[in-house]
Amino acid sequence: MSLIRSLLKEPLTHFVLLGGLLFAAYAVLNPRDTLDADSRVITVDREALLTFLQYRNAAFEPEYFEAQFDAMTDAQLAELARNYVREEAMEREARALGLDQEDYVIRRRLVQKIEYLVAGADLEPEPPTEEELRAYYDEHRADFLQDAEYTFTHVFIDAEKDHAGGMEAEARRLLGQLRARDAGFNDAPGYGDRFPYQRNFVRQHMRPVANIFGLQFAASLANLQPGETWQGPIASNFGLHLVLFTDRTAARTPAFEEVRQQVREAVLEERRVRTRETLLDDLVDQYDVRYVDIPAEPVD
Repeated sequence: MSLIRSLLKEPLTHFVLLGGLLFAAYAVLNPRDTLDADSRVITVDREALLTFLQYRNAAFEPEYFEAQFDAMTDAQLAELARNYVREEAMEREARALGLDQEDYVIRRRLVQKIEYLVAGADLEPEPPTEEELRAYYDEHRADFLQDAEYTFTHVFIDAEKDHAGGMEAEARRLLGQLRARDAGFNDAPGYGDRFPYQRNFVRQHMRPVANIFGLQFAASLANLQPGETWQGPIASNFGLHLVLFTDRTAARTPAFEEVRQQVREAVLEERRVRTRETLLDDLVDQYDVRYVDIPAEPVD
């Protein structure tokens, strides 16, 4: 009797009892679908376990998992089967209780599976002709624009470090040294503070430069003129920089012949997308879709 009283005082006991009451109430209010005898049968065989292995590892490599399966001991196979049966039983119980209904996460997973099936379909569009490639290039010329490229190195003055006379004074001192010693591109690591990223940037686009240094630095660099003289200081998200800016290649639109392969890939991908859209539209056409106070077509 004392044991029962002790158990009743335990919070875990209250939790279990409450869970049982909630489960019972749910079962009364949401009676499960009637499961026929076949639905109570779980077949455990090689094919089922191989599929289970692949899904559990989120990798679909039949030969690899077949070899892994064949190398398992009896104890490992028994444990794999036990895990598979438990998951299969829970999945069927969840569906029988209607737990898969009105669940947007499950809905999205099912939709994604259809999307994966469509995206993974073996879609081999008709190869474009030379005339079609050139027409596509002319229409989408801006898509093949090659951004300006910058070649520079820099010496860093860290805003978080104490410098005699301050950060600006340190920058002026180092700039004088660099110019007096005619320091070259590869001499930058011998000056200034340690920078968390690279020192030298060769034919680099402005976007990754801005991602590292910040927009203020990128804008200042773009306004400099290339040359063999150290310039600056210019500010970044980290502090100040002295820059040896040696070259800038202007943005340009390449000739068709230079990007012919990219154009071909773009045309083929556009055709694959169009085919996938057609497949999904055909799927929707199998349903009777009724709009109530909602426009059936997008409004321009």
